[in-house]
Amino acid sequence: MRTVFVIITLCCSLAFTNLATAQPKTLTIALGAEPDSGFDPIYGWGKYNAPLFQSSLIRRDEQLNLTPDLAVSWKLSKDKLIWDVNIREDVLFSDGSRLTPDDIKFTFDTAKKAASVHDLTNLSKVTITSKNSLSFELIKPDINFIDNLINVAVVPAQLYKSGYGQLPTGTGPFELVRWDRGQQLIAKVNPYYYGQKPFFEKLIIVFSDEESRYSRLAAGQLDLAAIAPRYAQLLPSGFKLWSVETVDNRGISWPMEKVQDADIGNDVTSQLAIRQAVDRVIDRDVLVNLLLDGHATAAFSIADGLPWGPVETPEQVSPDEQLSQAVEILEQSGWELIDGIRQKQGLRASMTLYYLAGDSIREQLALTVAQMVKPLGIEIMPRGESWENIYKHMHNQPVLFGFGSHSASEVRFVHHSQYRGKDYYNAGYYFNAELDAVLDSARHAASWQESLPYWRDAQALIRQDLPWTWLVNLRHLYAANRCLDLAEPGVEPHGHGWPLANNISQWRWTCR
Repeated sequence: MRTVFVIITLCCSLAFTNLATAQPKTLTIALGAEPDSGFDPIYGWGKYNAPLFQSSLIRRDEQLNLTPDLAVSWKLSKDKLIWDVNIREDVLFSDGSRLTPDDIKFTFDTAKKAASVHDLTNLSKVTITSKNSLSFELIKPDINFIDNLINVAVVPAQLYKSGYGQLPTGTGPFELVRWDRGQQLIAKVNPYYYGQKPFFEKLIIVFSDEESRYSRLAAGQLDLAAIAPRYAQLLPSGFKLWSVETVDNRGISWPMEKVQDADIGNDVTSQLAIRQAVDRVIDRDVLVNLLLDGHATAAFSIADGLPWGPVETPEQVSPDEQLSQAVEILEQSGWELIDGIRQKQGLRASMTLYYLAGDSIREQLALTVAQMVKPLGIEIMPRGESWENIYKHMHNQPVLFGFGSHSASEVRFVHHSQYRGKDYYNAGYYFNAELDAVLDSARHAASWQESLPYWRDAQALIRQDLPWTWLVNLRHLYAANRCLDLAEPGVEPHGHGWPLANNISQWRWTCR
């Protein structure tokens, strides 16, 4: 079993000779962005993590194995169309009311109607079969439907209404007490939680940007914070670095259609030679070792190293060979170098690359990629914006996105034509009929094992078209008080939703 985290102890000094003897029961942390839509699982909260305030039917352990949560057992019918699920009978919501199959049915019915980030289009109906069991009937076989039993956390049918996500009632280990938007939220232990009770009775979760988080660490205002690689060697005295393995990628989504209207399509990025040249000239070793100080690995797909990822990675050559090959691709495709910019039939190889403002990793990647492609005569102009503004441009200009999931379904969401223009998934409007058919075959396979060859074939087709240029697979870095033990963090998905807190019930304070 591979090691999933590294602990680097820094600056343990006389600063700790006067530590208080009592172990604190309150933890002040800053783990990432504030969720725009609140803490409502119907609209995506908890999709990438254990949702803290709610529970799912099934969860993944630190080794990504499926384990019971609200469900005690589950079984797929022989025709692959019905999941039968048995649930616990001892679960109470944080207000003391009992969870029943009605709450689970209500949650899935509501999520299906909401057409949110959960793909429930293949769910025909949910039927309550007894006081502690339900069945989920599918329209067509879908070997990955079980992902929804992991990702969709349960809400109370009687209490769910508009604004639920601002102060949710749930069955998770913590209960939200107060949320001051843009500043912090306060949570306390859910007294009715059925699982392992957390050691820490109160959480103060602070929302701030990277610089503010570091300043608060230095001032002793935080016990734990997510940090960018640039701070990894600059931790304040008394903190240690936790470096956690992830499947969290960064890559560039390319508009794949020719210009259709003012909002969709790009005549430059829709040309394969442009995408091939950019992908070829990117020196991922520089990105990993110089830009990110080794806190990442090179990425060539959305699922490198995973069972459904590509079997082979591209052959690595020297930077000079990369540049030579990229130039040859452009010239053979009719892109001539004129006044320093490649041009073809009146088109200039110039584009804006959008990234999330305030995210130092994305900013550094965007700026470095722009410099790497400059010798090709391709002009990339990095531009940091809010997600709201990026959303307006992501169908006609490239965007530096982050993805990465514990599920093969994400390969489908990001590349299947069914999801063109839906949420942030297939932002480039990519369409390949052969790929769609292979992804559909993977979904409808008779078993998980039988689906794997289809996922791998899909990766090969994607690599031919290059709708994305993948750059790096990050390690998530956290600065923690040296007295705080985070146990064994699992392999983390993309950073939405604070995945580090998945094992929060195991966190302990070790100093006395």
